[in-house]
Amino acid sequence: MVLVILAALWAVVLLPPLLRSRAERANDSIGDFNYRLDVLGRTNAARHATRGKPRVSPGRRAAKRRRDVLRTLLAVVGGFGLLAIATDAAIVWALFLVGALAFGAFCAMWAWSRSVQVDRALKVRSMERQRSPDWVLRRAASS
Repeated sequence: MVLVILAALWAVVLLPPLLRSRAERANDSIGDFNYRLDVLGRTNAARHATRGKPRVSPGRRAAKRRRDVLRTLLAVVGGFGLLAIATDAAIVWALFLVGALAFGAFCAMWAWSRSVQVDRALKVRSMERQRSPDWVLRRAASS
């Protein structure tokens, strides 16, 4: 019974990214060529500014990862909670407790990292970059 539960949990964790990557991947040479052409186009800053599709910032990707982890932990805790109530087995209660502790630890770490981020935003100010003329740089390099 425990092995079946573990197999189901692994399937819940591993199958969505696997299916997503297969759906996004192109198996033909034309799709691969277009992908490589897209990568080359993104390296050119002037062409990138004219593209319609905006780039996803690292902050947004991190927020999506946090949401996904939070949903997964909530599903694990909820599933084990219902299973523990239904079966009243000690091992399932232990798994529920481990899941609840992991959920609590994740929320605590999330709150701590958010407070560090807010604190850093209040303390750190970016300075305006002063650009020196090219002739100053050439003279300094040749000295």
